[in-house]
Amino acid sequence: MDQVALSYRIGLIESIVLLILLLLAFGALTILARDRWLRLGNTESLIARLAAAIVVASVGVGGLSRVVVDVLSGSVFTDVGLSAAAARNQAILGIGLVLALTIAGIIRIETYHRRIVNPPVPEEEADWKVEPPEAAGRR
Repeated sequence: MDQVALSYRIGLIESIVLLILLLLAFGALTILARDRWLRLGNTESLIARLAAAIVVASVGVGGLSRVVVDVLSGSVFTDVGLSAAAARNQAILGIGLVLALTIAGIIRIETYHRRIVNPPVPEEEADWKVEPPEAAGRR
């Protein structure tokens, strides 16, 4: 396999591991430190959790990516006919797909978090509702 194609494959694997760790770290930080995030506003809480998740994922990808590359070395790096352009296109497509899934997962976690933090207010019953003056005057 060409060295350029090999570097694209390694970059694809490291990016996938990073994005998976980012999603897992974001979910774990949201659940584990829920009391601390309540003190911040919605935007500050989201930014702080994303920043912390990026740091945790970056630290984790350093050691884990080598393990994954070593485990997958037999099946991923055996295609000798792969050109650099094909490897680049596969890497772009794979990173884009995993990035889209990671963003969707973060949005889903944030939606659940906000729903738990700010539960919906129960609907007032019809007997309590005050009618507007113009509607009351028509009777």
